[in-house]
Parts: sequence; structure tokens; C-alpha cells
Amino acid sequence: MEGTFKTIDKPSEVLHKDRGSKFIGLACPVENDEELKNTLNQLRAQYADATHVCYAYRMGLTGENYRANDDGEPSNSAGQPILREIKSKDLTHILVAVVRYYGGKKLGVSGLIDAYGSAAKQAIEACTIVSKTIQKTCWLKHLGAKDFQVYELANRLNFTIIQPPNIPGGFFEIKLSKSKYDEFNDHLESLPNFELTDKPNGL
Repeated sequence: MEGTFKTIDKPSEVLHKDRGSKFIGLACPVENDEELKNTLNQLRAQYADATHVCYAYRMGLTGENYRANDDGEPSNSAGQPILREIKSKDLTHILVAVVRYYGGKKLGVSGLIDAYGSAAKQAIEACTIVSKTIQKTCWLKHLGAKDFQVYELANRLNFTIIQPPNIPGGFFEIKLSKSKYDEFNDHLESLPNFELTDKPNGL
């Protein structure tokens, strides 16, 4: 379906062990670049004592934006195996990290590829894969200051209210399927007293 993509429903955490080393696999759905950056920063802070925090992510409707990071492991021995597991399921808007605590025995490049790939695979398999639509955030208000009519409209036209206005009669922050935005805007033209904008500046 146009405008849809596959991702995971919620974060997961698994533990994979190999010859004394511990590999913690973590899979996280991420909605946008800011959430991705914040999640990475949180993981680095949470596992600051780890030997390595390697990761890969895919973003965008078709997963066109991606990156793999070895975090000091031999080149392509950690980030790429993680990324391959993401691509094998055709997932996007996802971050998968594998945290390693060194156990005293070297695994070699092939062993690292297997360990990081296995931890990533297990983390993804611990989640449910879901289909989602690209969402658009915009702002809506009822010019007659009858806020309850915005709630009624949300129930009728299936959009989500993210944040109500700070003052009566102000703008509601809403989210709806990006593919349905133009159709939604056209529908509002036949209704009295509604104003829709996709620019929050000045609200």
C-alpha cells in the first residue's frame, strides 16, 4: 500500500553469549531523526562501561537512509552484520544496537560477524513486525472556539490529537496519515469554522 512501511511494534532486549563475551541486542522503533539521535545518546550513556556499542539503522519510507557503525571493532565485523539482519526483514524506522562486554577471549572477525548478527537477529525476532503509514503533523482549530467539535471530528475522520491547545479556542496539534492529508484538507473546506495549518510558527 502506498505510504506504508514495515517496522517493529516496540523495543526489545536480548542476551547472546559467545566464549565469555556478552552481547546485548537491542531493537528500537524510531519515528524520526531526532528520536534516533536521542535513543543513540541514551544507549551510549546507559552502557558507558561496555567494551563496544555497535549499531545500524534504517530510516525513510523505503529504508533509503541507513548507517552501520562498528564502534572500534574490526571494519564491517559488527555494524554490517546488524544492518543485514534489518534489511533481511525489509524493516525501516528502526535502530538495532548490540552492546558487547568483552569476556577475555578473542573471537576473530568471523566470530564477531556471527555474534553481532545473531544478537541483532534475536532482538528483531523478539518484536512483532507491523505495517505503518507515514504520518504528518499539523495544527487544527475551531474558529468558533468550540473545542469539543475538534474531538468529534477526530473520532469521525480518524486522526490523532497529540496536544490540545494551551488556551480555549487555540490550535490542536494533530497527526494523520500523510497520504490522507490533502483529502482531509479538502473535506474541511465543506465544514464551517475549521482552520488547518502545517506551520506551527506563531501559534
